[in-house]
Amino acid sequence: MNYGGIELTGDKHDVEFLKKNADCIRSRALHLPHLDQPISLINYVRIANDIESRLRSVTAKNAAGKHLNPRVLDWGCGYGQMTWLLKRRSFNITSFDIGHDDAVLPDIPLCHTLQVTRTTHPTQLPFQEETFEAVLSCGVLEHVDECSGEVGNERKSLTEIARVLTPNGRFLIYQLPQKAAWQEAVVRRLKLGYSHPRRYSAAEIELLLTEAGFRMVHLRRANLIPKNLTGMPNAIRKIYSVFGPALVLLDGFLCRIPLLNRIAGVLEIEAVKA
Repeated sequence: MNYGGIELTGDKHDVEFLKKNADCIRSRALHLPHLDQPISLINYVRIANDIESRLRSVTAKNAAGKHLNPRVLDWGCGYGQMTWLLKRRSFNITSFDIGHDDAVLPDIPLCHTLQVTRTTHPTQLPFQEETFEAVLSCGVLEHVDECSGEVGNERKSLTEIARVLTPNGRFLIYQLPQKAAWQEAVVRRLKLGYSHPRRYSAAEIELLLTEAGFRMVHLRRANLIPKNLTGMPNAIRKIYSVFGPALVLLDGFLCRIPLLNRIAGVLEIEAVKA
């Protein structure tokens, strides 16, 4: 049964594992808010299902009629939640992040088997040309200039991603902050915490992708209902915990409403290497 983008039967193990990981985060008093809230975890599973659907629809099949497993780069993999979910879906995943080779990951289940290729260069990728059939950016692109401290590295990174993709390779972007997002505006106005300094309009990200050698083939909006509950009262957090799948379903409906979706939190994009 499909409920809010979640195949409740097939994805039950995914959600249970991520919840155990969240329990571990809380028990160690780690500050990883995007990984300890049930609605965020359900949303990651939704994203993984969407990626699987998109890549399977364009992936070649072998003589037996089965889809070949594309090579996918998890660009800016962080703590490995998308790597883990996509490996569960039988993709050939390479996890990549910025940092030194001796970087220490937290002692949480997600990181126990995570193998990360790292480099200290802010934009150059340590891979040959046309290595991957797909590259995933999940909450990463918007931080490139911010974290590297150099304006222009965002554009350089997009060019690098195009370089390592095969012809007609897919660049999948999720959790990309939308410029007119209502939640970001409230956070900034009331000074409630962190808001993204880099946000995008649909036209702006399409132009950036075109200049880097991509053709945008799909764009939609998501997160009209907030998925990050940092700073919210415990009563609201409990409601989210109980009704997480229903809220994801409602969010998907609301984000299909023209004009209203222009203030949703994020953009989700599929682009093809031209």
